[in-house]
Amino acid sequence: MAPYEMYDDDAAALHASDSGPTMLGCHLLYDCDTGETMSDLAAKIPVTETSNPLTVDIDISTSYELVNLLHRCDSQIFEGWDPYKSNNIFSEQLIFNLQKVSERVFDILKKKSPACESVVFSGCGTSGRIGFLTARSFNNLLTNIDFKPCCEYIIAGDDKALLTSQEAPEDSPQAGVKALQQVCKKKKRVVYIGISCGLSAPFVAGQLLYCMEHLDVFTPVLLGFNPVEQARTQAIEGWSETFLSVVEKLVDAQHAGKGFIINPILGPEAITGSSRMKGGTATKFLLEIIMLNALRQLTSTLEPEDVADEGAQQALSADGAIRCTHLLRMYEEVCKDTYPQALSEGLHKVIDWAGGSLNAGGHVYYLGIDDTGLLGLVDASECPPTFGAEVSDVRGFVFGGYTTLGNKEGDLVIKSFPPVQELVPIIDKMQQSYEHSQQDSKLEIGASHFSGAVYHSLGPSDLVIFLTSSGSELDACMKMLAQMVCCKCSQVVVLACYRDINDTKEDILSQYFPKVVRIRIPTTQYIRSFMEEKDKKMSWFDLLGVHAARRFASELSCKLLLNAISTGAHIQKGKVYHNLMVDLKLSNSKLFRRGIEIVKSLATCSEDTALNAVLRALYGTNVVSEELRKVAVSEHTRVGSFKPKVIPTSIILASKSCLIHEAMEILLKFPVIRTALAQLCAVTSPPMVQFPP
Repeated sequence: MAPYEMYDDDAAALHASDSGPTMLGCHLLYDCDTGETMSDLAAKIPVTETSNPLTVDIDISTSYELVNLLHRCDSQIFEGWDPYKSNNIFSEQLIFNLQKVSERVFDILKKKSPACESVVFSGCGTSGRIGFLTARSFNNLLTNIDFKPCCEYIIAGDDKALLTSQEAPEDSPQAGVKALQQVCKKKKRVVYIGISCGLSAPFVAGQLLYCMEHLDVFTPVLLGFNPVEQARTQAIEGWSETFLSVVEKLVDAQHAGKGFIINPILGPEAITGSSRMKGGTATKFLLEIIMLNALRQLTSTLEPEDVADEGAQQALSADGAIRCTHLLRMYEEVCKDTYPQALSEGLHKVIDWAGGSLNAGGHVYYLGIDDTGLLGLVDASECPPTFGAEVSDVRGFVFGGYTTLGNKEGDLVIKSFPPVQELVPIIDKMQQSYEHSQQDSKLEIGASHFSGAVYHSLGPSDLVIFLTSSGSELDACMKMLAQMVCCKCSQVVVLACYRDINDTKEDILSQYFPKVVRIRIPTTQYIRSFMEEKDKKMSWFDLLGVHAARRFASELSCKLLLNAISTGAHIQKGKVYHNLMVDLKLSNSKLFRRGIEIVKSLATCSEDTALNAVLRALYGTNVVSEELRKVAVSEHTRVGSFKPKVIPTSIILASKSCLIHEAMEILLKFPVIRTALAQLCAVTSPPMVQFPP
């Protein structure tokens, strides 16, 4: 079979080799090793790990173009993505499942017995953080209406994972089960919602299987964004199941009405595999829809068990499904309007500031109040595992610190200091104190820490971004800190995602900030449609529900802006080639496998050659012994968690016959990865290959 036509579409296009897949940019055309076509190979790649054709040139786009590309990608969340348009977010099956899960949650809410019944959100990384934010938000709402909080969260790696990368625990199903058992001890009924965007996290798989082994207590729900058949099939260390085998069991449970799978196909991410973007966005609003709809049923004039007629029960469920659709339309409007408004307000300039800061050795700081501040913490925490960034590159701070965060373990800085033994020599005490101060500064999240420890080191290359949801009401502490920062730093901006677009009070933001990005999304019509019910009397939810829905819409706008800024900044720093993240840290098995695939694709080599290059880069060796090849993946990821620039070095090693020190020297000379690759490819530019006539 002849290889497919390949065009050199830019100066850094990769060349064909004697073996391995032929590439156009980062689009696989033909695998010379197996004879498989692009469509054959694409069918094996999960949607969430697929390259999005829309963004193949995002790395060479201007910041203005980048925002438009993100807009187009996010539109696929609601429009659907070929060839899975029938499984889009507005599909009947998905909305039916949203309503059914809402009914199960409603059954728990109305009992008011959190000691016996709970709703549990669980996930790893971004998924776990969004689960935490959802549990926190709805526990606060329940408290406001004199209901006892009944929402729990689980995140792989415990509360530290809310702020820093703790990805290794997500590879352990046993750790997932243990965490679930601890949270659900003595519970009689639990709605468990496990979040795994790629249907791949062993931590969640273990919990799902445990739930299905105890269906008398648990209603298991899986939230993800791949087709069921694309669930991960790779063996899991120390476990007899795969994620796919667990999902197949859950499919059977769903047919029996004892479990649910919510897996709309959103299309590939703008940055390949970066599920914090589309996946995080959809996770956030789908969980909010489930919970808002359940709360709405608390004030409905009818409850499912009050309706004896089966047809009437179906009509009641249909009404709930319609309410879900109204909320989906609201979130669609948020994604549709946020990007154009942001561009008109100059978001692209903020992205350029952020990219310039990182390239100059500066930092990007987020400072926010309440929920918007927490979104800043989440976005900052995602940058190290996503882009291989340093923790200090992008930092988030929130007014009120851990009191505002409201996590189970409380202040993690205080918690992480071990007791100092009296007999420890003074020099050891000093060393111990220094080591902990270095480690625990990463866990400082309070605006007070920023004003006390970070403020004095602010320089001209730093960017400070304040976050708020109002233009007329500004916290006194934020006003004071804004004035202080403006005296030391020229790059200061506030992102204001309004909760109430009808706020007619005087907008005071321009008095305190040199740059303001304002977002106002009209959501009233969708919220009104969600609230409507024939012959319904006024209730607490008519006020609380409107306020909550507006807040969630505002938060989604804020998330989109933050994702655009941090993604654009790291692209400008050279962390992305075409739309592939190539400088990721190999901190868990998923990222280790993804790293090998990246090297295989970009260096156009076989998988064995790619693995060999990764191991050479990981261990700094020129020869990979058989013993090293037999080492467990968990050991590789332990080393990979700390080793910088493994994948860039591996790409150089696999692309060019050179020693390890030579590869490192090339990267020192050309630190921007695409520039280094372009230099290599310029030396070995291939002839154009065409179809035979």
